[in-house]
Amino acid sequence: MRRAELLAGLGGLLLLVSLFLPWYGLQDRSLQVADDYTAWQALAVIDVLVAILAVPAILVPVLSLATRGPAKAIAIAVIASAVGWLAILLVAVRLIFPPHGLDLRYGAWLALAGALLAWVGSWLSMRDESTPGAVAPEIPRRPAPA
Repeated sequence: MRRAELLAGLGGLLLLVSLFLPWYGLQDRSLQVADDYTAWQALAVIDVLVAILAVPAILVPVLSLATRGPAKAIAIAVIASAVGWLAILLVAVRLIFPPHGLDLRYGAWLALAGALLAWVGSWLSMRDESTPGAVAPEIPRRPAPA
């Protein structure tokens, strides 16, 4: 497994887990009551899209370990890096424009960090041309021609 593939997988996992953490909150200072809302509770469509976009990044190290040869791992890294910017954009839009009357919580920031890690990790794994675990083929040595 290449070094950056693990980074992509951790970023995708962080992005997926962050959907279950508090993204927004409502704090009533007069009653000393605080309500937190996860992405699943506060968002309608973006949460599902972000979850779908996290899957290719999670699959980058999984396919690298489960398959022989780099072809499938590189293919999923290409897909993850091609759609990774969309996850960054969707999370950034929800950070810039939170729902009316709600404050940001740590889950939204972790989602942005996860989206960035997933995209950078998948992009860097595409750039790495090493093939870990590959052995050089046996080539018989022959004497030089006379």
